[in-house]
Amino acid sequence: MSTTGRLHGKVAIVTGASRGIGAAIVHRFLAEGAQVINASDIEPTYDRPEIAYERVDVTLAEDVERLIEATLQRHGRLDVLVNNAGVEIEASVEHTSADDWDRVMAVNVRGVFLCSKYAIDALRTTRGVIVNMASINAFWAEPQLAVYSASKAAVLQLTRCMALDHAGDGIRCSAICPGYVRTEMLEHFFDHQPDPAAARSLLASKHPLGRICEPEEIAALATWLASDEAAFASGQPFVLDGALSAGRVFDWGAG
Repeated sequence: MSTTGRLHGKVAIVTGASRGIGAAIVHRFLAEGAQVINASDIEPTYDRPEIAYERVDVTLAEDVERLIEATLQRHGRLDVLVNNAGVEIEASVEHTSADDWDRVMAVNVRGVFLCSKYAIDALRTTRGVIVNMASINAFWAEPQLAVYSASKAAVLQLTRCMALDHAGDGIRCSAICPGYVRTEMLEHFFDHQPDPAAARSLLASKHPLGRICEPEEIAALATWLASDEAAFASGQPFVLDGALSAGRVFDWGAG
């Protein structure tokens, strides 16, 4: 843990940080001097005893209350909450079961609500920060991602509401809206395509920057939002997608 980093002296909870984007965020926060808690119902895939692990189901109020109480007992404060835990179901509305709908909404939306609700009093004391993980799917639709997209749109609106309601408490709340990020979830999708290599190449080519985002790049943005450098950043979505959603790219030489 750094003693000179941008998050030195801060205590941060990151939900769903056992792998993927969440793991990248806790590692970056640690390098920037924060004391970090990974709140997840999945065992971490990394061996870093400096990163505290709390087994938490973010959909259960009692689990979340216990998490906040344990953090305050251990560290005496809470400065940053990153609501990163999320799940995805690939299906249209017709082919999404009621149970699948409830599960995605529970983790992706109720989890953000509960973690924020029970953290706000502690964050009020430190004039802290909430960073919510939304998605570019909060703005646009993709085939077979109905409930996931709806949940991320809800996260974005919840972000705006919390930013307004708690600005007077000195609490900042922003959302990160990634595009495609090289995580286990995305690799699983590629591996189930008829030609995984071709699928990877095609998706990369759709980005004007010519590649897919890395988790560490999302972690860099989360670090800035959590730091005092972002003292005026609140209530906004921060899109990080390599210009994917900036507009359509036409190849006038094709065809």
